Amino acid sequence: MASSQPSNYVHLEAAAEWFAVLADKPVAEADQLAWQQWLNEDEAHRQAWLQVESVGAMFSSFQDNGSQQSARYVLDTTSSMNSRSMSSSSMNRRQLMKGVLGVTGVAALGWIGWSETPLPRIASAWMANFHTQVGQVSAYDLEDGTKVWLNTNSAMNRSYGRDYRGLSLVTGEILVQTKASSDSRAFSVSCAHGVVSSGTATSRFCVRQLSDKQTVLAVYEGAVSLAPFGSQLSRALHAGQEVVFNAQSIADTRPASLLYESWRNGLLIVEDMPLANFMAEIGRYHYGHINLDSSVADLRVVGTFPTHDLDLVLSMLSKSFPIRVKHPLPWWVSVSAA
Repeated sequence: MASSQPSNYVHLEAAAEWFAVLADKPVAEADQLAWQQWLNEDEAHRQAWLQVESVGAMFSSFQDNGSQQSARYVLDTTSSMNSRSMSSSSMNRRQLMKGVLGVTGVAALGWIGWSETPLPRIASAWMANFHTQVGQVSAYDLEDGTKVWLNTNSAMNRSYGRDYRGLSLVTGEILVQTKASSDSRAFSVSCAHGVVSSGTATSRFCVRQLSDKQTVLAVYEGAVSLAPFGSQLSRALHAGQEVVFNAQSIADTRPASLLYESWRNGLLIVEDMPLANFMAEIGRYHYGHINLDSSVADLRVVGTFPTHDLDLVLSMLSKSFPIRVKHPLPWWVSVSAA
């Protein structure tokens, strides 16, 4: 579930309301004309409408088996936006995505995954050894005794050989529990920005690719070594420590957040997080869009929340904060000041 920039709240709210009006067939001529007038008043209205329409098309693609044209429309539109000139390579890439994803694949990715992830990574995710859909958390027991949890909308590959044991995080988030072993092969997890090695001792750690620009590593048991790909840096992290890093640098070590471990149990343990960040976090487990008013974006959230019951989460927040929650569309949540 995507979360809008706070400054877009008013325009997106109006667009969502117009979408609901036009979706209620038959549409009165006066409503059609009023919508067209609103649309032509401001370029910001047009951009807001396109965003709501795109989210709607994505939602219908996995809600209605007869709405495959919506999914194809999103695929074609995204491809053309990425490249104005349709070269043979981009055509091949688009055809690959239609074959790999189809309507089910688009639904599994969710809107935020599709809109913010490059096409090659989407294809890689769906061709990976292991992957999860939006809202799904899967656990795997590997033959060497390693336990792996793969979070929502994530993908990884497994690569075990005579001299090594390795996992590769393609996208999303992974929690790994290794155990002490007489196996002489070192264990490692690689991602877009570096590699985490735990040797042969017991360890438990999370690797999450926050974006194309950075990754977070949180250690909860034992010790691991982190080495970014693009530098000579390396750092040892011990239980209770966390860092954000990219291919060139490692940020200062800080206490490990419970957030990066609690999701394996279907919970989000949040410690003093801005409401805007929390909405983006809980939105990773759901389809649709959260439209958040900037006036409440900085409220500080503390507590434990279920990942798979958005209505309950919103109810909990409404009881703690002066906010108002509306559902103008089944796949659109509006959160504003009460």
